[in-house]
Amino acid sequence: MKGYRFVCHGIRQIELEPFEIGPLPDDSILVKNEFTAVSPGTELYLWIHGSEPNAKPSFPRTTGYCNAGVVIDVGKKVTSVKPGDRVAGQGCHASHAVMNSLYNKVPEKVSSEAASLLVMAAISMHGIRIARIKLGEAVAIIGLGLVGQFAVSLAKLSGGLPVIAIDLNEQRLARAKQRGADACINPNKVKDVTAAVRKFCTEDGANCVIEATGIPKVYPVAVRLACFAGRVISLGSPRGSVEFDFFNEVHLREVSILGAFHPCTPEQTNVYFPWTKDRERNLILRLLNEGKISAEDLITHVARPGDCLKIYNMLADSPHDTLGVVFDWRNFKV
Repeated sequence: MKGYRFVCHGIRQIELEPFEIGPLPDDSILVKNEFTAVSPGTELYLWIHGSEPNAKPSFPRTTGYCNAGVVIDVGKKVTSVKPGDRVAGQGCHASHAVMNSLYNKVPEKVSSEAASLLVMAAISMHGIRIARIKLGEAVAIIGLGLVGQFAVSLAKLSGGLPVIAIDLNEQRLARAKQRGADACINPNKVKDVTAAVRKFCTEDGANCVIEATGIPKVYPVAVRLACFAGRVISLGSPRGSVEFDFFNEVHLREVSILGAFHPCTPEQTNVYFPWTKDRERNLILRLLNEGKISAEDLITHVARPGDCLKIYNMLADSPHDTLGVVFDWRNFKV
């Protein structure tokens, strides 16, 4: 059986190519993808640069890790799903995916478009877990891409009050407001972003600051936004060095800086951290199904797989009008 997938043969190169699906292992399922979503952080970085910093690029390779589709076959050992069920997980950009782990059954009320953003929401969820937000704490979220938008919703559900959204893009600020942000701040439109944040806080800053841009130069700002003994959560992946006055901004003010790297979410439960990948993703799907959070409103572009190069170039060079970008494989034809 033949499928089609995106393949990168070099830096800033991407093509749609055929591949043989092959026999289905006993512990796996075969999914006909309906939608795959682009990760505008890690996935796009690897496409632009070819590898993580200080690593050697390796080609050819597939790309993407957000898929949703219909199960069309299951291996002999699979009992959790059956043909006809919809699932979402960490499949790459392709017409079909063979999956043996990290897939979750999609509830009836959740669309496949929304489900394709499951992993992006799970990234945000891990950051919220690390943040340990308490009811009534002020939470500032810097960067309102997909991860930041989900963080707004989840911080609100966790008891953050107020939840303060910060971004340079007015459209993203408006979206965050619709998703429950109590205050929205554009640093280009205020004289002092630290003072602007403090106006909404009981203490001398936010109890929790979630950095969701992944831009190293933003970290000095994030640290200053935190109150005395506040917390800064490194949710966006900061590729590069960060320089700031550590003694005065962190040490003397007892600010905690906590990394939140989603792949560190455990796959097996333990008494100290019971929130496994599977449990977190099922919770997200439940929240979507019950209307407590939303995802479809974050999708700004639905693209054909054949337009992959055009879409990636757009995301790399002019991403300002984009948020969630998904590829629609439902009517895909060569």
